[in-house]
Amino acid sequence: MTEEQAKELLQKYLDQQASPQEQKTVEEWYATLHAKDTVLPTDRKAAIGEQMFVHLQFAMQQKPKFGKVFKLQSFIRIAAAVLIIITLGISIWKLNLNTKAKLENLVTVVTGSTQHKRITLSDGSMVLLGPSAKLCYPKAFASNNRQIALKEGEAFFEITHQEKRPFTVHTTSGVDIRVLGTSFKVKSYRASKHIEVAVVTGKVAVSNRKGNLATLIKDEYLTYDKSAGQAAIGKTKATAYVELAFDGASLDQVVHKLEYIYSIKILLNDSTLGRLKTTASFSSKQSAEEILDIICSLHHLKFNASKNHKTFNIYR
Repeated sequence: MTEEQAKELLQKYLDQQASPQEQKTVEEWYATLHAKDTVLPTDRKAAIGEQMFVHLQFAMQQKPKFGKVFKLQSFIRIAAAVLIIITLGISIWKLNLNTKAKLENLVTVVTGSTQHKRITLSDGSMVLLGPSAKLCYPKAFASNNRQIALKEGEAFFEITHQEKRPFTVHTTSGVDIRVLGTSFKVKSYRASKHIEVAVVTGKVAVSNRKGNLATLIKDEYLTYDKSAGQAAIGKTKATAYVELAFDGASLDQVVHKLEYIYSIKILLNDSTLGRLKTTASFSSKQSAEEILDIICSLHHLKFNASKNHKTFNIYR
C-alpha cells in the first residue's frame, strides 16, 4: 500500500465511509502496531527528528478515555502524522546520502600565485589552470552530462567531443559556458567586474540565469559586465592554436572533430567511408581545407567545398 492509499483509507475510516473490509484492515493494522513499539533505524531518526518521533510514539501509547472508536480515531490521526514525518525523514536521509556521495566524488584544485596546473578530466578533456585559480570537478562525470565549476581565476579548456554529453563550465557569477567539443578560455575573478570567454576552436554558448547571452565561434570573445548584466562580443587579437592528434580514429570521428573545431559541415557521400581509419597529427593553425586535403590523400579520396567554404563533401 502506497503512502497516498494509506492516507485515503485512514480518512475514509475517520469519515465513517469505509467499507466493512476497509474498517477491518484499519483495525487490524492498529492492533498490530499497538502490540509493539514502532522504532526507526538510528540513522533515519536523526533526519526525522528524534524528539518529535519520541513525542508521537508516547502519544500513541497513551490509554484512551472514551472507548475504542475514539482510541482508533486518535491513533489514526497520530499514525497519519507519523507516516508523513517518516516519509519526510526518509527523503531527507536519502538526500543527505546523495549529497555526501556527490561531495566524495568532487575534486577541488587550487593554484598558487605563480603556479600553472594541467588537469586531465575523466572524459579525456584537458584544463590548464592559471595562477590563483580554483576549479571543482567530479572524479567521474554523469552519464548524460559533464559539469564543472571555475570558482576563481583563469583556465584554458580543451574539451573532448561527446555529442550526447554536453560539457558545461559554471562560474560564481551565474554565467555558464556550454559546449560539445571545442577549446576556449574563461577568465572569472571575484574581484573583477567582468567575465571573459574566448573561443579558440569550435563553438560555445554563453548564458546567464535569464537566458542565452551569445553563441561564439572560433576567434570570437565575449566580455560580460556582472553589474549591468550585459555582454559585448568582439574578435580576438591574438590567435591561439591547439594540436589535433588522431591515432587510428575512424573517418567519422575525424569529421565530427573537424566540424566542431572549424564550425563547418562535412558530408560523406558513402557511409562506408566513415569506417576508414586515420592516424595523423594537425594543428588548428592549419585551414580546414588543408587538413581535408591531407586526409583525402591518405585514403585516395576527393572533396569539394561550397561557395562560402562552410560545407564540404568527401567522395571517392
